[in-house]
Amino acid sequence: MSYSVHEAAHKVGLTPYAVRYYDDNGMLPYVKRDANNNRIFNDIDLEWLQIIVCLRETGMPLKEIQHYLTLVQQGKQTVPERYQIMLKQQRKTLREITELKQHLRTINRKVSHYAEILANDEPDSYEPTNLQNMEQNRVEEL
Repeated sequence: MSYSVHEAAHKVGLTPYAVRYYDDNGMLPYVKRDANNNRIFNDIDLEWLQIIVCLRETGMPLKEIQHYLTLVQQGKQTVPERYQIMLKQQRKTLREITELKQHLRTINRKVSHYAEILANDEPDSYEPTNLQNMEQNRVEEL
């Protein structure tokens, strides 16, 4: 199958501008052009775009992505280095997932807290004014 820039962009969740940028910077080495010099993408090009999107969305800098894609084009002898690059990215992504899970637990506690306040029509004990009053009462009790 073949796709226009707009179709390719839509399929991988990018803007046409981003797709053109990646192509113009040599990150899509196999993209063909039609008689009017329009880019024509195939399924292999979409796979390259998906790899780029994945690596970008997991925080890999463009320069490193370009290096990785260059290694892919160089063939089998670069597999050990590509493996190390992906291993490093995997570890980084797993760390980020762990951190996001911790943040989600905090957010979930706050959602539950606010749901309880709304359900029971009670004041928020974490509001700064309530915290001041609570602190004052605690000091007075001492």
